[in-house]
Amino acid sequence: MPAAAKIERAVRLGRKWTVFPARASVPQQCRLCSSDLQMLGCNYIQKGLVYSMAGATFDFRAVVELLKKSLSEALVYFYPLAGQLASSSDGVVVIDCNDRGADFIEATADGVGISEIMEQNIGASVRELFALDGAINTNGHFLPLLVVQVTKLRDGIAVSFTVNHAIVDGTALWHFINCWAQICRESLASIIDLPPLHSRCFTTGLPIKLNLQSPKTECLSTFTLPPLSEKIFHFTAETISRLKQQANRATSKDKPISSFQALSAHIWKAITKARGLSPSELTTFKLAINCRSRIVPPLPYSYFGNAIQFASATICAGEIMDMSMPCVARLLHSIISAHQDVNIRAELEKPPTIVQLDKSSPKNTVMMGSSPRFPMYDNDFGWGRPIGVRSGWANKFDGKMSSYPGCDGSGSVDIEICLLPKTMSVLDSDPHFLSPFTQL
Repeated sequence: MPAAAKIERAVRLGRKWTVFPARASVPQQCRLCSSDLQMLGCNYIQKGLVYSMAGATFDFRAVVELLKKSLSEALVYFYPLAGQLASSSDGVVVIDCNDRGADFIEATADGVGISEIMEQNIGASVRELFALDGAINTNGHFLPLLVVQVTKLRDGIAVSFTVNHAIVDGTALWHFINCWAQICRESLASIIDLPPLHSRCFTTGLPIKLNLQSPKTECLSTFTLPPLSEKIFHFTAETISRLKQQANRATSKDKPISSFQALSAHIWKAITKARGLSPSELTTFKLAINCRSRIVPPLPYSYFGNAIQFASATICAGEIMDMSMPCVARLLHSIISAHQDVNIRAELEKPPTIVQLDKSSPKNTVMMGSSPRFPMYDNDFGWGRPIGVRSGWANKFDGKMSSYPGCDGSGSVDIEICLLPKTMSVLDSDPHFLSPFTQL
């Protein structure tokens, strides 16, 4: 047989370091709560920021050294990220805060420009900006919990973060990145505005015992992606505002539909239509709900861990196509608004279900991840705000979406959508998807 053709990489990996906290942590073990444990079968989070250096002369090596030093200072506050997962003989999984360090990788992609990274249709070179492709969170028993890759582009840099999802959710991840950026731009400042809360107080009770080698946890196996198309769709602030207004015309004022719910309803209907499902086929909308403000007493924004639970709605494709967007929005509103203290605590009392997003989601699922409320564009490391946000292939499947704030700060939203190529082609040609109020 002929040898397999070698795939030419756009990104060339360079030096690699282990970055330790600037000051030693107190040795301790942090117990994982059920919201953390449910993520053990998912991939690491892969998120990245793109910065323009066009027209400016910058010393890439100096940038790398500054990022390494400031990361070392940030890990003093966020010491669990410098640890490792450990399991006791009876199956209790903890974070061993042992200062083993985080990995830091220098890379170059001199032939790749920002314009290519920022294309709406996500190209293969974006995937190369991220480390630990395919790693699942239980691998944190032997892999680092945090890997940073800094890639020099033709006219800028990309800073990517690959983080164990059993340690943090999206809120905690962006809190960490915000604090690291503050330390870096303020000349290695030793004080940050909002220190993290490390008490795993999202749940109480006895330690949760797992058997990660059990045949019942087949979802811990790695996942090979089918061919997928991935694209960023931009929704203007005006479009989102009009969707919200439309959704609220026949809704009680004390139970208003949010912009997010209206936009999600619009997208769910559009993807269902693009998939060409028969009327009797089921379709599911799934999302992770941030529980910090929903429990009593509420957890602070600075809670460093997972404080998320999953909610979903399932309906026949024929029904959703017959329903108006406001009706679909009210359906989503009902599952989200019902997720309050009593229901959240009831879920916490159940044994955690270890999920893997591609295998734990029903066929024809549309799943929204991330949030346009995350402060992604507030990360100035000392050379200005990022001009774009991108993610790797982690936790991607047909129907997976991620929502980001628009870079202009106007209230616009970018939605990253993964679909089978045929479905994406139909969605992309739908004139009402991005401009639902255009009269043809």
